[in-house]
Amino acid sequence: MPWTPLALTLLLAAGARPAQTDPVAQFRDMEKNLAAAYLRGDGAFVENLLADDWMSTDYLGRTWTKARVMAMFGGPRPPMTKAEIDVDTVRMLGDVAVVTGRSLSEGRVDGKDVSVTQRYIDIYARRNGRWQVVASQGTEVKTP
Repeated sequence: MPWTPLALTLLLAAGARPAQTDPVAQFRDMEKNLAAAYLRGDGAFVENLLADDWMSTDYLGRTWTKARVMAMFGGPRPPMTKAEIDVDTVRMLGDVAVVTGRSLSEGRVDGKDVSVTQRYIDIYARRNGRWQVVASQGTEVKTP
């Protein structure tokens, strides 16, 4: 999953602002909104959340750029048919937030159907008064 929550996942909805007093709740909402944006095909939301210099390494070791992710939104259907996010931790480091969690994604990527559960990390930076994802990484979780 390229967005890690690649993941994949990547968020403030236009006009909606979570309470600023609880950073864990704020980033949990942002991650869930990111997953929802992939399901509804809301490329504008994803484009706004990902920094222009965002990079991600997915569960297969491939690197993704913002441009590559945005290309997924040009098709006749949303890029994902299932996107679930569970945030485990949020570490606040000044103008940087490190978010870790678990994601489950299903959809079509690079012309292939995918279904992947992964542990992920999204790194946010506060730039010009708003949070953006600047880096992500996902590791597939294999069940025995």
